[in-house]
Order: sequence, then structure tokens, then C-alpha cells
Amino acid sequence: MDATSFGGLQMLALAEPYLRAIADARTDARYIAILGQLAQDFGFRSAFTLEYSDEHLNVRRVLDSDSRRAVWWGEYLDSGLRKSPDYLKAISEQAPVHRADGSRFAGPGDPLFAFSRRMDLVDITTVTVSHDHRVIGIAGLCGTVELDVRQQGALQLVVYSLFAQIRGDRKTGIVTPPEALTPREKEVIALSAEGMTSIEIAERLGLSARTVNQHMDNIADKLGTKNRAHTVAEAVRHRMF
Repeated sequence: MDATSFGGLQMLALAEPYLRAIADARTDARYIAILGQLAQDFGFRSAFTLEYSDEHLNVRRVLDSDSRRAVWWGEYLDSGLRKSPDYLKAISEQAPVHRADGSRFAGPGDPLFAFSRRMDLVDITTVTVSHDHRVIGIAGLCGTVELDVRQQGALQLVVYSLFAQIRGDRKTGIVTPPEALTPREKEVIALSAEGMTSIEIAERLGLSARTVNQHMDNIADKLGTKNRAHTVAEAVRHRMF
């Protein structure tokens, strides 16, 4: 086996767990969890994806592992400060995986720098996603990390796989991790995860079964889940208690 083949196998080995997770993902919450895990495993602080509509200046969907940026994205997309399509196209042609820092701004007084600094988006590694010579999306990982060739290849493979999955959903909007649970909701979901019924949880916590069920409904609303088992599974997956 030559060095190139060995490097390719290493790249696939890095990407494989994420590719399996993406293939099984069916909800925005799972996509965001995968982004968060990808960022953590590669040494970054957070990760996001932007999917563009047919007219590149329009962003149709944002997924972000950092819940602090939920409102920020709306402000940013309405600000008129985003780079032109030609800028991203040039970046993608230069290097599909590109590390960016503060040097891309005009200076400390650049309004875009102020916007980016607010939400940890000055130092990022970007992966542009292209189709038919057109940029259709971008993934960004926040932090100062030097990736080797093997890691860059794995990251690009994972990002393209993720975009192939989420574009098929045809959804729009800005999505971040679910809203944090209240202390009482954490108690209820933790006991539910142990297999306790609403009546048993109510007796343990000194509540009524109706109140327990209301807490479960509130948790389901935050997670976008359809039934109790799904709610418990997603809460466990997100490590919410």
C-alpha cells in the first residue's frame, strides 16, 4: 500500500463515524448535534452551516451548534454586511477548506469585524460546498486549529455528506440547539429516562401526574419530538440533564 492509499484510508476512518451518524439523522436537532460533535472532536468551539438558495445572496437555512447565535444570525443576514458571491467563489477555488482570521477585515473599525467578534466568528475554518460550479453552501468551524491534509479531507467529506442530507429536507430558517431545560424539567426527564411513569415521578417529586405530563410536553416542544420515548432519547442525546 502506497502512502497516498494509506492517507486515504486514514481520512475515511476519521470521517466514517460522522457519515454513519448523518445517514441515520432525520431531525435538525440531530444535524446540530453532529455539528457540535464534529467541532469538539476536531478541536473547535462550535460549528455552523449556511445553505444558499438559487440566488446566492439569499440564505435559506442556517444550522448552528451555538445557541447564543440564534438571534445574531437574523441580525447579520439583514445587515447587508455579508461578503459577495464572488468572494466565496474565489475562496472555494483557492482552497475548499480555508482558514480565516482577522486579516480578512478592513480593520478594527470594520462593521463586519464588530459583528463577527460578538459571536466568536473571527477565527474560523470554512468548507465551501459547490455544485455545477456554484457555491451552494458553507460550513464554518470556530477556533484557531491547524488541520493536516488528512483532517481537511475528512472534514470536507463529512460536510458534503451533511449538505446532501439537509438539502433533501427542503426546510428553511435558522436553527440552533434546543432551549435549555429548567431545573424541574431536568428532574422530570431524568426520572423518565430511568423508566418511571408520570405517576411514579409525581410521587417522587411531590407533584401531580398532570403537572409531570405538562413538564414532559414542555420538554417535547423544546426538542421538537413526537412522543415520550422520542423526547427521552433526544434529551439523552443532547445531554440535557
